[in-house]
Amino acid sequence: MSNALQAEDSAALLEQARQCGQESSRLDRLGCYDNLFLDEQRAPTDSVELPPLWHSVISQEEKRSADDFGLIVSAEGDQVLMTVPARGTTPPRPVLVLACEKLITRFQVHLPNALDTARVSLRVVADGRDVTQQWRVRDNGHVVSGGRGLPAIETLRQLLSASELVLSSDTAALDGLRFDVSGLRQQIQPLRSACRW
Repeated sequence: MSNALQAEDSAALLEQARQCGQESSRLDRLGCYDNLFLDEQRAPTDSVELPPLWHSVISQEEKRSADDFGLIVSAEGDQVLMTVPARGTTPPRPVLVLACEKLITRFQVHLPNALDTARVSLRVVADGRDVTQQWRVRDNGHVVSGGRGLPAIETLRQLLSASELVLSSDTAALDGLRFDVSGLRQQIQPLRSACRW
């Protein structure tokens, strides 16, 4: 690359950084800088094999407005997908996922940055209820699974009355994540019907 092209790229990058500085919200400003300067290898790429559910979650979350942190529910046939992004994080955000896929209930957290471990100890605090479990890390570290089938159902039943879920873990990427699940008991009905519980 010639010096002239490098100078042009540097000038364009500097101008984009100045535009980030104009964001009024600190969180939006940080997100803008992250999108501009973070190494793209940290987010999943096409070279990483991820399951169809991952891509469905991405597609659903792309339709979300920037200030919406509530549950989104979509249903197609007997497949139901519920997603909610972590509050207080910058894009791309971790996403709490509840799904009925092939008649199996799934309870997961999808992470934009992969974990390098097979299991994590996780405590889910929900309006005074406290559930501590070992969750499995799947799909090249991007999916943390709280169970599927009966284990997922048993956990979810304990959380139905919650308005917010807060995660506590020794794993920094999960510790302190907060999810607004207001109305979960009503909004989960299509999932319960599809997965027959």
